[in-house]
Amino acid sequence: MFQIIEVPFHLGLEEVAVGKGPARLLRAGADQLLATRGMPAAVTHVRPRDLRGKGLDLVVDVNRVLRAAVKEAAEQETTPVVLAGNCNSCLGTLAGLDAHRLGIVWLDKHPDLNTPDTSISGLLEGMSLAAALGHCHQELRERIGLPSPVAEQNVVLAGIRDIDPGEKERLEDSWISVHPFDSLGLLPGALRQLRERVDGVYFHIDTDFLDCAEKPYDMVRLVRESAPLKAIAITNYNPDLDRGATREREILGLLSALQ
Repeated sequence: MFQIIEVPFHLGLEEVAVGKGPARLLRAGADQLLATRGMPAAVTHVRPRDLRGKGLDLVVDVNRVLRAAVKEAAEQETTPVVLAGNCNSCLGTLAGLDAHRLGIVWLDKHPDLNTPDTSISGLLEGMSLAAALGHCHQELRERIGLPSPVAEQNVVLAGIRDIDPGEKERLEDSWISVHPFDSLGLLPGALRQLRERVDGVYFHIDTDFLDCAEKPYDMVRLVRESAPLKAIAITNYNPDLDRGATREREILGLLSALQ
């Protein structure tokens, strides 16, 4: 059974840019696509507790509420499907899971492995996976409730195409299993090896990976069948940029492939 958790925020701001994506997907019937025995998936709506928060304080607050929602879903033996604006939601989701022998499969056009020292844009979004792996923003990660980073050797990063210089160097020096968009043929073997080391997987899908993937639904099914999915995230969908709802239909196809 699936439990949808809606996180409609862009860097802590509600219903702004990619923060509009979760509600749009719900209106399009995301809960119906994840139905069990004909019953739509239940939906939990994440909202900040501190309405006066700003900046990173608000990001922390949203992720803390997300952490609690993910933990509750896991305790009820349902699989949380996080519909989030930003990729930094990975920190709240991971914090809500049992981190023991947990792996990450991360589908993304970008590695999200920048740090404040290497980032060109300076945006937190490009540092999301780096923060989860302990490369940066330790205080932010700990405030959210994720005390220990995920081990690099338990991460499969696939579909990447746009890599910043600092990220390239970090990937080359890491234990991450890296599969750019043009070398996905080795992905099944990497997933089999990951399964030997972990009991379950956090499956993160940044929807910009659809710009590069030729058979995205097959990739999702492959990951789904590779190991128990402890949580799933669909992030970075901005409906304002989706003329004709083409990307919306693609994302709904991804959700269908999770069944």
